[in-house]
Amino acid sequence: MTCRGHVASLGRINQELKSLDTDVLVIGGGSAAAATKLGLSLKLPFPVLADPDRAVYGSFGLDKRLFIQRSATVLIDKKGTIRYVLRATNPRASFDKDELLKAISTL
Repeated sequence: MTCRGHVASLGRINQELKSLDTDVLVIGGGSAAAATKLGLSLKLPFPVLADPDRAVYGSFGLDKRLFIQRSATVLIDKKGTIRYVLRATNPRASFDKDELLKAISTL
C-alpha cells in the first residue's frame, strides 16, 4: 500500500529483494483498472492489486490526512506474521532501503 514514487523505488530494488527470497505485492486504493494502469505505466515486475473499498488500507490504519492518502510498506513473513510496518503521509516519501533490508534479514 503505497504511493507511485514508493512503488517505483521498490521496482528498482526488486532483484535485490528476490535474492533475499522476498516478494513484493502492491495494493492500490483505486479500481482494478487503475491498478493495472499503474503496473503497466511503471513497468513493475510484481503484481498490483486493487482495494477500491480501502478495506486493506483501513485494517492498517491508513486513513486520509488533509486529503492525502496515507501509505505503508508492510513486511509479512511466510507464516503471515506482520514483521515491519512503515507508514507515510507524505506522498513523496519513500521507504528507507537499508531499514527495509535489515528488517528482511531478521526473518
